[in-house]
Amino acid sequence: MRKLILLLLSLFVFSSAISYAETFEKAFTIKIDGVITGYTHKYISLALNNAEKNNGVLIIKLDTPGGLLGATRNIVQTILESETPVITYVSPQGARAGSAGSFIVLASHYSAMSEGSNIGAAHPVSFTGEDIKGDMAEKIVNDTVAFIKSIAEKRNRNAEVAAKMVTESLSLTASQALEKNIVDSVVNSEELLLKKAADKLNISENVKVKQLKPTTLQKTAFFLSNPNVLVLLLMIGVFAIILEFNLPGTFIFAGVGAVAIILFLFGINIIPINFLSLLLVITGFGLLIAEMFIPSFGLLTLASIVSMVFGLYLMFDRQGNMGIHVSVWLILSLVLGIVAVAAVIGRLILKDFKRKPAAGMDNLIGMKGRVMAFGNGSGKVFVNGEIWNFLSDEELEENEEVVITGYDNMTLTAGKKDKGGSVG
Repeated sequence: MRKLILLLLSLFVFSSAISYAETFEKAFTIKIDGVITGYTHKYISLALNNAEKNNGVLIIKLDTPGGLLGATRNIVQTILESETPVITYVSPQGARAGSAGSFIVLASHYSAMSEGSNIGAAHPVSFTGEDIKGDMAEKIVNDTVAFIKSIAEKRNRNAEVAAKMVTESLSLTASQALEKNIVDSVVNSEELLLKKAADKLNISENVKVKQLKPTTLQKTAFFLSNPNVLVLLLMIGVFAIILEFNLPGTFIFAGVGAVAIILFLFGINIIPINFLSLLLVITGFGLLIAEMFIPSFGLLTLASIVSMVFGLYLMFDRQGNMGIHVSVWLILSLVLGIVAVAAVIGRLILKDFKRKPAAGMDNLIGMKGRVMAFGNGSGKVFVNGEIWNFLSDEELEENEEVVITGYDNMTLTAGKKDKGGSVG
């Protein structure tokens, strides 16, 4: 009899862990479609509090390449401790729950993926997929494996497959994730998702869905947590400052450059970067500028390209960053654009450098002037804010526009505009 009571009690506790007695009439939806950061944790926490106060469930529509391990741990802890059900939905079709996103999916009370989406590749340090060296790296990997396995076990998911996402950078399609018990269902709409989750989470058939939107500050933080955006801001800032030095006095380029650099610095407080890689990028710019003044037969340009490519590629490769990287296509586009602009600027600088400086009356040749008086082949001409004596073998009239063609001692020579050649 005692064993029977204990068995019934165990069944009751187990059933309580996987279902909810109350019926949820509301569902609150948020969208996470970028890098997982501390701001993402704050956003999810606020949304979860909102759902809890209104007796609803929280749906997280997820599409992420990865994020910060520390922020991911905080999000997982918040979800695991929440009595309000959290549904994570890897959406839309073609989305991914890469790296850090895998932990969030596993930690959710109910998880689903849309067709064409993928999950996994949860390597804790390097997005390149290479093995990390050193004792400290081994400790980080072991700790991350234990972390993901404990989440999977908590939610009765496949812990061994989850561990391979870390140790082998395993990535699964939606159907594979469903087959291997990583997610609960594969659906292509929010309505079908709620129907699938209804039995487990006791969601009403007439559930009301409300979209929660981020604040302006959160939108700004999400925008600046995009590694591609940060790289573009860095490039805009550097180029604007270079242009300000070449075209001083406007302050327009200085203002644009200052704003871009400030936003970049704000962004790297959201996503930590590898400062050695930043140094490589700056060195690349320095080598390009040097190429404009020091003839190296393209060697400095080649060195700058290599420096910038490696710098941009490894910009976010550091401990604690998972799956965060700059688009390869963006890197190639930026490098090609930089080289093209540098070639044009370099050519102009070289041409200007080789040009002999014009001084004194040489400066007047090619300028337009206006005849003030003329007769018998000589007269007065107003040019460059001054009145000069001039000679001409053409018939000219007062107020007629002429072009200065030369000079003899302190007397200019001029001709009609349509016969005088280029105008300087």
